[in-house]
Amino acid sequence: MDNKYTKLLALASVLILGFGACKSSGGDDPAPTTAQLAEDIPANVNTLIGGLADDVQDHPGEAGKFTFYNLDIGNTISDSLSADWDIAFDGSTLVANSENGGGIQLIEEAYASVTEAPTTGFSDTNTSWYNYTGEAPTGPKHAILPKENTTLIVKTSEGNYAKIEILSYYKGNPDTSTDEFANLATRPASGYFTFNYTLQTEETVELFHIDSYTFFDFETGETVADSLSSQWDLGFNATTIIANSGNDGGVQLLNIEFELVDEAPVSGYTATLAEKWYNYTGEAASGPKHAILPIEGKTIVVKTADEKYAKVRIISYYKGNPDTSSEDFANFIRPTDRYYTIEFAIQADGSRFFN
Repeated sequence: MDNKYTKLLALASVLILGFGACKSSGGDDPAPTTAQLAEDIPANVNTLIGGLADDVQDHPGEAGKFTFYNLDIGNTISDSLSADWDIAFDGSTLVANSENGGGIQLIEEAYASVTEAPTTGFSDTNTSWYNYTGEAPTGPKHAILPKENTTLIVKTSEGNYAKIEILSYYKGNPDTSTDEFANLATRPASGYFTFNYTLQTEETVELFHIDSYTFFDFETGETVADSLSSQWDLGFNATTIIANSGNDGGVQLLNIEFELVDEAPVSGYTATLAEKWYNYTGEAASGPKHAILPIEGKTIVVKTADEKYAKVRIISYYKGNPDTSSEDFANFIRPTDRYYTIEFAIQADGSRFFN
C-alpha cells in the first residue's frame, strides 16, 4: 500500500475519533444513560383534612332524632349503627360514636392553639360546649352561644382524632351581637350547627402539620433521612422541589420534552425550582377541578452534590399514578396527593450529556 495513502487514512481516523469524543470533558464518549421509574415518593404527605361545616341540622322540633356526621367526607350519614359517623347532634347535645370506639370531650384551649389531642378523658356525650344566656342583663336572652377559647376533641371509630370549633348554633351563622338576633321574633332558627374542624387521618394525636421535605437519591432510587448529607439530590414538599444546594447542587426547568433533553445546561441552576412544573386546575370548565397536573413538555435538570447531572420528568402527583382523565378522578374519588411518580436518568460519568 502507498505510504502516503496510509498516513492520510491514519490522520482521518484520528480526526473522526476526536470529533466523536468532543462532547465529553474526559476525552471518551459519555456513558449511556437509562431512564428509570420511581413511584409514590411521599412529598410530606398531609394526613390532616378539614374545613367548615355549614348549617348541619339536628332535626329541630324532633326530639330524640339525631343527625350523624362523618368528618372524613364532610357529610351526614343515615346509618346510626355504622362506624362511618364521628359526631352526632340532637339539640344542644353532642354524641360520639361510642358503640364503635369513639369518644368526645371539651378542653379549655383555643382551636388554633390545639396541636395535640389528649388520649384520655373521653365520654359518650358532651353538653358543656356552650353557655345558655337565660335572662341575661345584657346581650341576647335565651341564646345558646359557644364558649370562647374551648375546643371539642373527638376520637373516631377508626382511632383517629379531630378537633372541632363550634361557631354557631343558629341558621346562617348570624351575628349574635345584633338587635335582630336579640329580638326573639327575628332571631334565625336554632339547631343549625356551623363549625370548623380538623381531622387527623392517621392514628396519631398530632393535630398539626410539619413543613418538612422528603429527600430522594437518584443513584439508589430511595429516600434519604439526613437532610444535611450530600447523598440526596432532590427534595419534595408538596409541590415545592429543591436541590441539594447546601452541597453545591442545583435545579432548573427546561421547556423540552424528557426524551429530547440530551445535554444538561452549564448554568442557570437554583436552589429551588423557580418555575412551576404543574398546572393547578382550580374551577376548571372541563376536566378535573382542583387538581395538580404536570405540564407536558417540561423537564427538570438537576446538578447533584457529587457533580453529576440528571434529568427528571414528573408523571404524577397522586398515589398510584391514577388516570386523571377518569370520571372517578374528576368526581374527587381520587387517591391521596403529594405522592410523586417520576422518570429520571442520571449521567454516572459526570458529563453533561445523556445518551
